[in-house]
Amino acid sequence: MKQTKTKIIHLVGSLNPGGVQTYILNVSKYDTVYDIEREIWTLYQEGGLLANEFLKNNVKTSFCIIIPQDRNWKPYLLWKKLRNFAGSFYFLRFFIKLKKSRPSLIVLDEPTRILTHFTVSKLLNVPVLWNIHAEKSLVKNKWIFKWMYKYFLRNKLTVMSVSKYVLLKNLSYMKEFFCQDFENIPIVHATVNLDKFSSIDRKYTNKKDVIIGSVGRLNWAKGYDLLIESLHVVKRNHPNFQMKIAGDGPYRSKLESMLERYSLKDNVFILGELHYKEIPAFYNSIDLYIQPSISEGSPITLKEAMASSLPILASTAGGIPEIIKHNETGILFENGNRQELELGLKKIIAMDNFQRKKMGEKAREYSIKYFDIKKTTNVLNNIYNSIIDENYSA
Repeated sequence: MKQTKTKIIHLVGSLNPGGVQTYILNVSKYDTVYDIEREIWTLYQEGGLLANEFLKNNVKTSFCIIIPQDRNWKPYLLWKKLRNFAGSFYFLRFFIKLKKSRPSLIVLDEPTRILTHFTVSKLLNVPVLWNIHAEKSLVKNKWIFKWMYKYFLRNKLTVMSVSKYVLLKNLSYMKEFFCQDFENIPIVHATVNLDKFSSIDRKYTNKKDVIIGSVGRLNWAKGYDLLIESLHVVKRNHPNFQMKIAGDGPYRSKLESMLERYSLKDNVFILGELHYKEIPAFYNSIDLYIQPSISEGSPITLKEAMASSLPILASTAGGIPEIIKHNETGILFENGNRQELELGLKKIIAMDNFQRKKMGEKAREYSIKYFDIKKTTNVLNNIYNSIIDENYSA
């Protein structure tokens, strides 16, 4: 018999701010409406900057470590071997923890050790929803997964994705084997409550000093190195622009060195990671938004910028073309093409007051229509219930 409350466990990397974590945090605010008991298990590290925010939403958090965190203990070579040895017991740790928890459904938001999660869930008869967020969620062991699905997982695994592009990038080779109608696999764009962004009263002014903004982790996937190279060229014709990047990450020192090399330290400012509550004010402080990503899923930052009535320049990476309508709600440039990025920057910087307002308002209308959090949570709840009902009736 089906449980009274729907108990859902999400597997994520950490509780630090990120697209997946922010998405789950916003969705969880509606759990009381749908009688959901939600938990998050982190696989890389215990806790994170959003831990208290989840607790406020009555979301339980727990740590299911894959491999002990690197504490740089000496002798380091021995410590490294011990960490790897401890990682080999993850299957057993996850099995014991899941058996004790007995959820209605597992949602896989993190692809690490994904075959282990599939196997353990199947052994314990727990249905799985694999929510594919990234272009390369399943790179290794594709043929093992194909075999597992065909002979072991068919009735215990449901797939959904944040974009059609991301789905095809990961599973196009599996079309003929899926129980689900591949063409009708749910596409649910990750989103947040956009009210705080759509309530921004934007003032459009024809000022010379254009302020550009971007929000994202400072890593290779976000394309900020390509953006800085392009801004170096654009500065020749538009010397008074300012660029603010809200984010932090492993590429920070590299990007700061590039700013020094290209004489952009007076134009481009890396602000570090902002608290989520500070993000609306950040969008309100800029005139244009840029998403120069090399690899993407369905970035929440784009929906926030759209709801903030900002003109947008974005690459064609991942599912971005499913969000931005070229020359209507934003301008798209070919992913990784620096020449196109430079042309796009020149075009969007040169926009007059009327053009910015028109594009920004269209972006806002589109975001409210297609990325409303209440509609999204309703769709998700229907998917959850469909999977659980099928599992209990089997």
